[in-house]
Amino acid sequence: MALFEDEVTSLLERNGIGCTAEHFATHSILSAYRNPGKDGSGAPVKIILIPVTAATESEAMGQSLEAGALAGCPDTLSIAEDRWMKNRRIMAERLLAHLGIFRAIHARDCEIKKISRKEADSFLEKAHSYGGAKSRYCYGIFVKRERVRYSGTSAVTGQEGRILPVSGTMIAAAEFSNARRWTKDGREIRSYEWVRYASLPDIRINGGMGKVLKRFIEDVRPDDIMSYADLEWSGGQAYRELGFYEDGNKGPVLFSVDTCSWERTPVKKASDAAGTGDHTPSERYFQNFGSLKYRLRLY
Repeated sequence: MALFEDEVTSLLERNGIGCTAEHFATHSILSAYRNPGKDGSGAPVKIILIPVTAATESEAMGQSLEAGALAGCPDTLSIAEDRWMKNRRIMAERLLAHLGIFRAIHARDCEIKKISRKEADSFLEKAHSYGGAKSRYCYGIFVKRERVRYSGTSAVTGQEGRILPVSGTMIAAAEFSNARRWTKDGREIRSYEWVRYASLPDIRINGGMGKVLKRFIEDVRPDDIMSYADLEWSGGQAYRELGFYEDGNKGPVLFSVDTCSWERTPVKKASDAAGTGDHTPSERYFQNFGSLKYRLRLY
């Protein structure tokens, strides 16, 4: 935990973000101050740091229950050690973006294009915590109109030459499922899942989610769209702003984590593959906080 927490704290310090730390038995909480004033005041963001140290499934469940007490609250996010250790750069850029350090682009300067699932998955492997997913409809958001380009220093790498993407660059991708159908009041309802959406980790597209949602609705004419907000990162405010309403939840998922490769495997899949109860010395367990389900009714 010491290395993990030190790296996150160091990242904040390098970018002029003050923070204080509270340590608990199962996790730590950093209170980071986004856009601090001269007196150090500002809106604090709670960053829950969760070490992957549970040696048993029950320990991981207990850790999730305690560490996840604030999950989904405004201005709160969590970072599990395995996510950080496996994808430091992506996680660092996502964290800084949540704290107000990012490249901003307006959706009006972008265009939506249909892309292949292969293209979408390739992009999402680099931009989304869970990579790509099984999907039917895929879209990319591309820069159409270049605005001010500028040089500077990357907040993550420290390298010079940080500029806005050039025209034609794909900066976000979205994936939607095929239809799930049911009958209600004598009519067939076609429901689709918005499976994935992610922009480049250090970019925020103002109006990007709304623009890709509008294009999907125009193309497919769905009756219903549902999606999930990962409680490790948010409570779903972006969905609420798009007109979705909360419609239940998806329970936590328990993972087996190899602390050498930092690969996560759902426990059921791990058990099926191993066919045994034996554990390797590098195996630990982690349970996430689950997700909130959101739905947009269009009929």
